[in-house]
Amino acid sequence: MSTSDIITDETFDVAGAVDLHVHCGPEGIPRRFDAVSLARHVEEAGLGGVVLKSHMAATGSWAQMAHDVTGVRLHGSVVLNHYAGGINPAAVRAALGPSADGESYLKFVWLPTVHAAAHLTARHHEGEQYDIPPEWCGGTVSPVARAIGEVEPINVLASHLRPLLDEVLRIAADHDLVLATGHAGRDEVFYVMERAHALGVRKVIVTHPCYDPPAIGVSELVELADAGAYVELSFILVDMGLVSFAETAAILRRVGANQTILSTDVGQVDRAAPAEALARLGAGLLAEGIPLADVDTAMKDNPRFLVGR
Repeated sequence: MSTSDIITDETFDVAGAVDLHVHCGPEGIPRRFDAVSLARHVEEAGLGGVVLKSHMAATGSWAQMAHDVTGVRLHGSVVLNHYAGGINPAAVRAALGPSADGESYLKFVWLPTVHAAAHLTARHHEGEQYDIPPEWCGGTVSPVARAIGEVEPINVLASHLRPLLDEVLRIAADHDLVLATGHAGRDEVFYVMERAHALGVRKVIVTHPCYDPPAIGVSELVELADAGAYVELSFILVDMGLVSFAETAAILRRVGANQTILSTDVGQVDRAAPAEALARLGAGLLAEGIPLADVDTAMKDNPRFLVGR
């Protein structure tokens, strides 16, 4: 896909945009890209970078390998599911290892996603049987999926996890990492925001708040933003029909562009590539009357600040 395929008079110029939420493989869920092919997409489309996300593996080593092969620098993350040992400070320290020129590829720590208590509860209420919904895998059951009743839910409000969470937050503070709330529930998000602030974490993102979990309303998002959190608004929720461009634009107006992140959450085999998804998201918001400067702030300036580029 070339830039000319992506940018038309009806879309938004994605040059320099940084997508902080792109799923990548290989993992136990089919993905459109591995790190090398995604790096080539980033270069071809003129993006400023992406954060590689895997529900199952730390991705800093993938970012390093892609950098070595393509010369394109991507950013790594670790998700604190059971695959990483849950709320596991050792996993975060290990993920800091891959680096270049004295800078770690690790930029993001996500709280649990598929093993978060709120995720498992929501999927169970929807009639799902597995922690990894089969629709994420083209209708088949992932070989790493487990029955929801067999998975120990991770809730960071649990008393035995709070000291471990504090240690994770201290590591994030010491290394200027972004903490993203993953599929934590509403009460967990507020607790984590309070602890992160107390322990010196400067960069917190409320992950796709219009999704369940965390299903946080606009007034509480404003409260979190006022406390310093960034609110992530994702293309995929519009693409799935869960929110409209109009609703997304309304949240951006209330929260303010300075505390908003526009990302894609793509990487699925049947979804648009990141550059196309960002262009469609930007164009949709412009059509809803969001000023170009605000879209640029939320899709380019804020993400660049968060990854230190």
